Amino acid sequence: MHRKCHLTAVILVVILQTLPTPADDSIINIGNRRELFVDDHLIHSKTGEIALKLHHPQAREVALNFDRPWEGNTSGYPTVMFDGQVYRMIYRGHRMIWESGKLLMANSPVVCYAESQDGINWVRPNLNIVKWQGKDRDKLSTPTSNNIVWGGSPYSGTFVPFEDKNPACQAQQRFKAVGGNHKVGLHLFTSSDAIHWTKSDHAIFHEGALDSMNTLFWDASRERYTLYFRTVRNSLRSIDMVHSKNLKTWSNPKPLTYGNSPPQQMYTNGIAPYYRAPHIMLGFPTRYTARSLTSRLSSLPPVNLRKELGDAYARVASDLSDGLFMSTRNGVVFDRWDEAFIRPHRETSNAPSHWMYGDNYQGYGLFPTIDENGLEETSFLVSHGYWQEYKSYIQRYSIRPDGFVSLNAKYSGGEVITKQLLFAGTKLELNYATSAAGSVRVELQDNNGNILSGYSLEDCTELTGNKISQTVSWSGEDLGRHSGTPIRIRFALKDADLYSFRFFQ
Repeated sequence: MHRKCHLTAVILVVILQTLPTPADDSIINIGNRRELFVDDHLIHSKTGEIALKLHHPQAREVALNFDRPWEGNTSGYPTVMFDGQVYRMIYRGHRMIWESGKLLMANSPVVCYAESQDGINWVRPNLNIVKWQGKDRDKLSTPTSNNIVWGGSPYSGTFVPFEDKNPACQAQQRFKAVGGNHKVGLHLFTSSDAIHWTKSDHAIFHEGALDSMNTLFWDASRERYTLYFRTVRNSLRSIDMVHSKNLKTWSNPKPLTYGNSPPQQMYTNGIAPYYRAPHIMLGFPTRYTARSLTSRLSSLPPVNLRKELGDAYARVASDLSDGLFMSTRNGVVFDRWDEAFIRPHRETSNAPSHWMYGDNYQGYGLFPTIDENGLEETSFLVSHGYWQEYKSYIQRYSIRPDGFVSLNAKYSGGEVITKQLLFAGTKLELNYATSAAGSVRVELQDNNGNILSGYSLEDCTELTGNKISQTVSWSGEDLGRHSGTPIRIRFALKDADLYSFRFFQ
């Protein structure tokens, strides 16, 4: 090599050595946050009989029967907010009629309030705020003996609140809501107690169809407000997203995408940060399925009501609705399961049907409750018995914490190795369940796949059982010394479900 070329090469090496090392995008810094297996974001490889599995919630007790004069056969859209002490529910009171042969509103929808100390038993307080002017008003002791917080208006049918977790939020505006439609736009409501509300003079948002639950929340991870709203794209009922720093200036709408999931029509979206892992957003959209009125559909209960409604408005007799589950890590690209998360119940002539258009709408908001065995669970509300006067209601459903999707292995067993992770902590906790013959074991590897001394599968105490917070044990003595350096986790499962994991101190 010529001397000049040699000097040039030396200088180049010195320069490269002094440049900052570029970030390795393949390393995921999870810190001590809880990670759910709702997608394959953390999965590098899988071997054996193992795959992601969608789970289904358990139907619990009826939370509210819509039997008050200001409620009715098309009440619903419940939102539940829990601040650690009080569970607050906002829902729509509404009634439709069709005696004339046309489907009409009996009265404008009203916004109602209920509360609970345990998320299970709900009361409707007499608030004496709004006069009820509709059906059976003469039976009330006073016109304001009700739990209505906002009267009939263009904003009441799609009124959806949230507790604003923005650190800059003023106390008198702790609770916010949006309500409206495509004609008046979405208006902002504010309240200190979720009972007494003040409406903005002007709409804060104007785009989209807006004719169902449009959800707004403070996204702490990105320090902005995010709005998911109902719109129409490619002739399909769809969901778009916008965000804002100040609830005045909004980004350009982005349509949600769903990977390989085929096009499906969605009304409500139910999207919010998951309270146990807020960097992940979970969504519970209502799927709308248009069908022809076959003889089989005509025979689904309630048969007479289905015919009456079909004569007044044809698609109400034939079209059906159920609930889906989806998740996202960036707010736009979703992993959506095509199989229903909420299915209609078994057909019966003795109970309100779940097989009508408008049934199985999941409310907004997940909240923690304690079951009859004293165990923590995650609850939410679902509307049933739509169109059926004095028979429609909302029911509580529950699922194990983080239990929406699991890494599920058959009896023959399977393994997953994660991508490179950076963690913070000294212990590893699993949310898992096995059969009596099943097991879970965990191995830690370095970024090259070499087993960390003391943290092999053989060094791991085999886990058999069913817990939401099980600490993993190895023969290794100091897991904390690997904190902050890239590792891979090898999960070995047999007839087991792994829902989530996290490192902690």
